[in-house]
Amino acid sequence: MKSYRNAIAALVLVFVFSTSATANAGIIWTEKTPPPPPPQATGIIWTEAADPAPEDDDLTEIALTLLQTLLPLL
Repeated sequence: MKSYRNAIAALVLVFVFSTSATANAGIIWTEKTPPPPPPQATGIIWTEAADPAPEDDDLTEIALTLLQTLLPLL
C-alpha cells in the first residue's frame, strides 16, 4: 500500500511540474498595437422622430382577408 501511495505522489509531482513548465506554451505574443479609438462625432444631433411608416400594408391585408375567407371552409 505504501508503494502505491508513493507512486501516486510521484505522478502528482510530475503532473504539477509539467503543467507549470508548459503553462506559457499556448500564448502567442504579437507586437501589434491595438487600433485607435473611433473619432468622436461632432455636430448637431436631431432627436425628432421620423415619420412613421404607413400602417396599412397591402400584402398583410390581402393575407388576412384570404385567411378569413378560407377558415370557415375548413
